[in-house]
Amino acid sequence: MKQEDTMSEPKKNKPTMSESEKENEPTMSESAERSEPVSAKKRKTLSIVCAVLLGIIFLCGGFLGGWYLALGRFDERARDLIWLAEQAEENYYKEVDGDKLYDELFRALELDKYCSYYNPADYDRLVDESKGSNEGYGVSFVYEDYARISRVVYNSPCERAGMETGMYIYRFGESAETLREGTPGEAYDFLCSHDSAALEFGYADGEKKIGTVTRENYAGSYCEYRDSEGSFRFRGGEKLTLTQTGGGMSALDGKTAYLRLTKFDGKAAEEFEACLKKMKERGRTDLVLDLRSNGGGYLSTLCEIAAHLLKNAEGNSPLVAVARYRDGKTEEYTADGNDYGTYFTADSRIRVLGDESTASASEALIGAMLDYGTISEDDIYLRVSTYNGQEVAKTYGKGVMQSTFTAPGGRALRLTVAEIFWPKGNSIHDVGIRAYGDHMVHAEKLMRAEDFLRLI
Repeated sequence: MKQEDTMSEPKKNKPTMSESEKENEPTMSESAERSEPVSAKKRKTLSIVCAVLLGIIFLCGGFLGGWYLALGRFDERARDLIWLAEQAEENYYKEVDGDKLYDELFRALELDKYCSYYNPADYDRLVDESKGSNEGYGVSFVYEDYARISRVVYNSPCERAGMETGMYIYRFGESAETLREGTPGEAYDFLCSHDSAALEFGYADGEKKIGTVTRENYAGSYCEYRDSEGSFRFRGGEKLTLTQTGGGMSALDGKTAYLRLTKFDGKAAEEFEACLKKMKERGRTDLVLDLRSNGGGYLSTLCEIAAHLLKNAEGNSPLVAVARYRDGKTEEYTADGNDYGTYFTADSRIRVLGDESTASASEALIGAMLDYGTISEDDIYLRVSTYNGQEVAKTYGKGVMQSTFTAPGGRALRLTVAEIFWPKGNSIHDVGIRAYGDHMVHAEKLMRAEDFLRLI
């Protein structure tokens, strides 16, 4: 069974206290390869060979209605693979976890860095998150001298406690009285093993705070709105409301709004529209759209959001992206409406912020805005990073789409199925979007939005 198409970031060594993953994001200069002993490489190669065969069984049997329908089609290699797996489970000198064994074999079907295999529990969690239902603390971090927060899910326990991207977790413990320092790995292990924790956190140049967070189910949010007079985020239980949470952003003038979109997931499209309505209500006509570290998400969400941002588009469903499949067939993805004029004037200016982790659906949105004249290259500001020893300012460069296929038993496989093209036919896969000159922003990866804005 095929599920909804996605354009999201590649798999990372990530995993977290939220969204089921902790994040240690690679940069463009980071190698994806690891050094392994020769014996480990041989075992890995054998597993991959076996898994490819097992994948045939998985695809033919699981996806087409059950193992029994495919048994007659199995060739000798497939039958041998089943026999080998049975021998391992029955005769290995230590007890073998069959589910883990098959999970590892199935993972060899991850044919590129964008493909993912999910066991039933992981896939159920993924589906919940796509609906905005999250579980955990809601924080991801990278390893520096201290654990540094790389992402906080809005409306999560950690975000409501005051944690922000770029802050450090200095100490952790079961209570404020038992706080202790530790390595980032120890902080991560502590959070994984406790349902509640006291944390000391703050920016390197700011005051440290102490807060208590509890692992819980929560409705994750992916948008925030700010202007010169106030800051707003979504708050609530199952139904979230855009609520003022702080003061204004001094880097903005009186006619400009700031909207950060962190992911094309959950109810991001509804939240994005609510932010635009808040912008109009508060008399702002210009917009700063922050897509830094937004790795993408669902194409349906992209199309809903694009409906508000295509300046010179005609008709009620303008083209947003085109998927081209291996056999040459194409599929058009169109916007769910066309109401740019509701929120913007002919003189409105939209500026876009991005970095090397701005990927996939984010790049597709920028492409559609460029093709319809909403923005020009002079409206794009990208963080400078190092690639092959040179400083460049570019987005990630992911122009392919994945579809998720599910088996009757609950397993799922997300496969790369098509290349994505912008409305005028451009593809940025493995290339990205570039910025030059004054639009190359020298800033640290996790810089606060207000500080980033002051550099452009």
